[in-house]
Amino acid sequence: MARLAWNIAPTFQAGVDQAVFYPPSGIGEPWNGFVSLTENTPSTLKQRYLDGRKIGNRRTKDEFSGVIEAFTYPDSFYSDILLQRVPPSFGLSYRTLAGDNYRIHLVYNVVVTFSDRSYLQKEPDLLSWNFTTTPVGFPGAKPSAHLILDGNVAYPWAMADLEDIIYGTESTNPRLPTPQEVWDLVESDSLLLVIDHGDGTFTVIGPDDAIIITGTTFEVTWPSVINLDAYTYRISSL
Repeated sequence: MARLAWNIAPTFQAGVDQAVFYPPSGIGEPWNGFVSLTENTPSTLKQRYLDGRKIGNRRTKDEFSGVIEAFTYPDSFYSDILLQRVPPSFGLSYRTLAGDNYRIHLVYNVVVTFSDRSYLQKEPDLLSWNFTTTPVGFPGAKPSAHLILDGNVAYPWAMADLEDIIYGTESTNPRLPTPQEVWDLVESDSLLLVIDHGDGTFTVIGPDDAIIITGTTFEVTWPSVINLDAYTYRISSL
């Protein structure tokens, strides 16, 4: 076991790199030659009618989909996906750079389609696949197939722990974590930790400057505390 490595280190200030292919079964593989991923999540307008008269519009979102372009692909992508009559779903992660900031994208239940295989007409040696996804359950949110962790928002140690999972270490194989695992990781790496005991009580653990105790009362001074009114508030880990 070893941490994943790519053939070429990035030399650009903005773009996509460190793509990883997670086969239906087996460990993650580095996707060398990964050029681009064009995201396409269109919104559709659903019209509502009553007695033949239009009464409103409701905007809905379709599944996360897009186009992957690459000069090559991992060995398992060929055997497990391209050679299959009905390609199974797989996992994908990639990193997007923007100056000093970066984001890690996790994509679940990816299925490539081959109906529009026009890459030979576009550019020699550049391969292209359309893809769609099927949403999975997300804790505290609607189902989705695309999860983004922003390095400008998340704590550095949380990002490092996530990278140990998706890229592997000397003692662990690279794998795609579930959304619940990512949630638990970010929660455990929070500076301010809120534990809901499920009986109307909770415990808050954090730095001294975030929790001020005066007699039998306490005050939490932290950005994740939101006052709803004079008597109620919402507090979350951060």
